[in-house]
Amino acid sequence: MINIEGDEDKVEKFLQGQVTSDVDCVSSGIMQLSSICNQKGLVMAGFILAKEGLKFKVIIASELSNVFVEELSPFAKFFGVTFKETDEHVKVSILKSNESFLFIKNNYFGLSAQITATREHIEQPLLIEDWKVANAVLKNYYLSAEDIGKYRPLEIFYDQLRVSFDKGCYRGQEIVARMKYLGVDRRRFSAVISLESYEISSNIKLVSSEIFYKGYKIFNCSIKRDSLEMIKNDPLVELVL
Repeated sequence: MINIEGDEDKVEKFLQGQVTSDVDCVSSGIMQLSSICNQKGLVMAGFILAKEGLKFKVIIASELSNVFVEELSPFAKFFGVTFKETDEHVKVSILKSNESFLFIKNNYFGLSAQITATREHIEQPLLIEDWKVANAVLKNYYLSAEDIGKYRPLEIFYDQLRVSFDKGCYRGQEIVARMKYLGVDRRRFSAVISLESYEISSNIKLVSSEIFYKGYKIFNCSIKRDSLEMIKNDPLVELVL
């Protein structure tokens, strides 16, 4: 957890000019998937943007926190903004899609996160595999340290989940927008739910690692568009597009 500290208006203006999502849509209890890019439009970190009272907070994987701070520090000083890691905890939940305060959902379920000052005792905690599967099915890909500067938003579904094309500029915005509206997208980011015996074909490029879960194999991947119909018709596969 990282607190973004400084004058409220300056913090908001700073974030709006750096992150890919629309900061104006974040409020207390309403969290938002977001990311930052470099000047080439390559994703440097993905995270959840939250707000408690007047303070913005970033929920981010520990292996990406230093990258987040290092990427934004040169610009933060012009706004009097600083970063402070906290020892707060985050409680995540998988809920029905009609529940409130979900930061991502489909027609069946959604995900929520809650910031707490102390670690709570939970009677029936989620297994990490449950959380990974839920995110994979929702095509919410979490960057790892090996992914830094490797993908542009359109390659990992961030253009749908973490990028606003209606807000003002941010680093890499011109390239991201050009790829969205003028580029030729020959691949489709997808989630695959298959039997464990399914052999991944050469038309499928793995993005995430495979998760073996209750007799199934689940993963995120990039599929050639001219191969989508063939893979959709495979009886061993359920494709989430």
